[in-house]
Amino acid sequence: MQANKKASVTKFLKKYGYWIGLAFSIAILITVITVAAVARPVTPDDDFTPVDTPTISFTNPVTEMTTLKTYSNTALQYNSTLKLWQAHKAVDFAADEGTEVYAVMDGKVTEVTYNYLMGNIVKLDVGGGITVVYASLASDVPVKVGDEVTKGSVIGKVSNTAKSESNDGPHLHLEVLLDGELVDPALYLDLAEK
Repeated sequence: MQANKKASVTKFLKKYGYWIGLAFSIAILITVITVAAVARPVTPDDDFTPVDTPTISFTNPVTEMTTLKTYSNTALQYNSTLKLWQAHKAVDFAADEGTEVYAVMDGKVTEVTYNYLMGNIVKLDVGGGITVVYASLASDVPVKVGDEVTKGSVIGKVSNTAKSESNDGPHLHLEVLLDGELVDPALYLDLAEK
């Protein structure tokens, strides 16, 4: 009887021994990884204290402004000039022709250009990976590339030079890029009741 049991165990181990050994090895490996992850000592590089970063808040780019079009990433808005529905990755502010446009933050002018569809454009790098784009400005832009401007200083005037939005009348087309991606300017502006 004892020999029969021993032969039975030996036969079982020959047939399934590899799989039992593999399962046992995996179980030990999982246990070691779990214990190492839980019991890992904290090193000086492990600073889990949240960093208190200031909230960025823009000043309004135009006084007496009315929001003409809001930002839309996926919802389509009708462009009456081009007669098509499209996402509008900017905020448009209606204002009288010649109304002064202000720097929303301290920054450096990185581009002053003209584009047929967007009109006269000023790009302002305000730091933190944020670039503010002012479009549909009048042609007499008072800043040039390389100028350092302060929050609230005049960088242009409202006009209707953006041919792709000419049916909207005089307005400021404002875009905000965060690390090169267009984001909603309302993240940085107080647009309540505007």
